[in-house]
Amino acid sequence: MNKVVAVLALTALVAGCKSHHRPNLADDEFPSFRCAAYFKQASISEQQFDEIRYLSTQNANCKVILGEMYEQGHGVPKNIEKAKDIYESVARNAPNVYSRLGDMAAAGVGGPVDLVAARDFYERSIAEPGNTAMELKVAEFLENGKGGPQDLQGALKLYFKADSWDNLQRLHTKGVVMTIEQQQQYNKVYLNRMQYGVREKIEGIEKALAQEKLSTPERKSVQLELIYTPGSLVPVIALRQSCGNSAIDQKVMQGFSDYRYPGEPILSPQQKNHTTVASIRTDGLTDRERLRALSKK
Repeated sequence: MNKVVAVLALTALVAGCKSHHRPNLADDEFPSFRCAAYFKQASISEQQFDEIRYLSTQNANCKVILGEMYEQGHGVPKNIEKAKDIYESVARNAPNVYSRLGDMAAAGVGGPVDLVAARDFYERSIAEPGNTAMELKVAEFLENGKGGPQDLQGALKLYFKADSWDNLQRLHTKGVVMTIEQQQQYNKVYLNRMQYGVREKIEGIEKALAQEKLSTPERKSVQLELIYTPGSLVPVIALRQSCGNSAIDQKVMQGFSDYRYPGEPILSPQQKNHTTVASIRTDGLTDRERLRALSKK
């Protein structure tokens, strides 16, 4: 950056007028960072605008930032049509940028609100994988029939793609039909969410035991059975294995008393419930103390 400023300053001094030469940025290793840093400023100088404009010819992120400048009128006079043209030119090679055009159409930027166009742009934006936020946006449009006909199956597929449990659960509650494979995938997403919640509970209880210096000499874990029954998110909790100290057993069971399942799985006709085993350590140690103990072995 110092080199760039020095070159520009020298040119201005010798010529005594504005330089029309492009900035000497050929060796810039991180053009995206430079453009983003300029854009975040409260005001953008003419020199910085020239740099962004030049870098936009080489870097797609800088070109998107140039479009944002025209869209917002930041550093340049607002020009919505120019912003749209810039976004569209980038989107031809980077489909995710179509989402910006979708946002503009949905918000009525530069014209009336156009949900049909917004839906079309959003659908184009997920042509390549990895754009989870836009997959959820498209799924929302499909589920609610925004900008076109309702497509619950299309929404379902996108919610599966994004592993979006809350949305999958809602469609299941609505009675949207799932294939056997989709039911299995649904249960897999449910299981991941459920296990995450159980692990959080276990970590919280173990931390509480360590803080209260509660432990057993044998360091035997407490094992609980969490039993799901259809129609209830409240598990039936049973002591599977005692640590040998009834006070600690009860404290662990009390710690799980407010646990709730994240939703309902899809059980086969033959399956009446499902059981999860939670194992809670009673060594009274924190994770750091356990690591320290392991390192000494």
